[in-house]
Amino acid sequence: MLFAHDVRRCLAALVSHDTQNPMGDERPLADALAGELRRLGAASVERLEVDRHHAVYAVFGSEPPALLVNAHLDTVPANAGYTAAPLMAVERDGRIYGLGSADTKGAIAAILAALATRHAEGRPPRGVGVLFSGDEEKGNRCLPTFLASRLARGLRRAIVCEPTGGKVGHRHRGIGAAEAQAHSPGGHSSRVDTIPNPLVTLARAALALDQWGRRWRDQGPPGFRGLCLNVAGIDGGVAFNVIPSRATLRLSLRPAPGADVRALLAEAEGEVRRAAAPEDLEWEITHANPPFATRDLAAFQPLLGERVRQPVDLGFWTEAALLSAAGVDAVVFGPGRIEQAHGPDEYLELAELEAARDSFLQVFS
Repeated sequence: MLFAHDVRRCLAALVSHDTQNPMGDERPLADALAGELRRLGAASVERLEVDRHHAVYAVFGSEPPALLVNAHLDTVPANAGYTAAPLMAVERDGRIYGLGSADTKGAIAAILAALATRHAEGRPPRGVGVLFSGDEEKGNRCLPTFLASRLARGLRRAIVCEPTGGKVGHRHRGIGAAEAQAHSPGGHSSRVDTIPNPLVTLARAALALDQWGRRWRDQGPPGFRGLCLNVAGIDGGVAFNVIPSRATLRLSLRPAPGADVRALLAEAEGEVRRAAAPEDLEWEITHANPPFATRDLAAFQPLLGERVRQPVDLGFWTEAALLSAAGVDAVVFGPGRIEQAHGPDEYLELAELEAARDSFLQVFS
């Protein structure tokens, strides 16, 4: 039972479900959410399972939905330093503490409470899809699976819930990451004058990447200058007297809205290969998450009111980028602050929780 009629009890029930990604289990919460959405008058409720992750999709009204409201049900692993059990919601000083309270179980509670109110009034929303999806914190497999399915047909706009302090997020950077691996015959360090050292090869590549990133620092739209190019590590050393047979360089970049992540990673690969020449390299892209920008903010004003006139840039990546890339215009909105997420004693202000419930009442009107 998720107590959808009582937003505070609902949040406490949601926090009690262990949906830590990757070690938790999303299925029990997905089952509970499916049952709750049926009780709240959904015309249909469908389940998706992607590997061991889960999503629940409910349609309200008889017509195909044009609007999607989405929040993720998984959380990060509990950080060290909690002063109470992370999966036990604790209310004090106008806040509810607990893992996922801000990111994003508070949003789920607010959505359910708004749906419960509309159901009690006999005024369920029409033409709205509600998606509670897993695997957002690590993997991002559930939402792409949903978008590739028949369930996503006809969707035009989406509200993606993340902790934005009740403001409308309309832009953020993308994320690209790659690994370069250099090889060598390896051997005794006394032979290093005649055998290439892959660590040195990749050190040259790292310096070239750093210089390339510096050339980008004054480029990009206001608020998003530069690529945030980061050389994250060079691994492969064995011992002081051993030439390693392989080494790996890891890098990431965060390009501005409108940028092509894969094209920039291709440029990065070119920098690496030129610096490493004539050595052979293996190159693998590990992440290519697109940046995000809302296309038509004004279309969201009937749903989210005057706050749409003062949108904010976000410093973190969201799955709104995946919806936008699939042709569904989106904004990011939810209770809580990103500063409260992923740390010990994560919390959500009760006032923000209740304000979010009222906001979703407007969305579902």
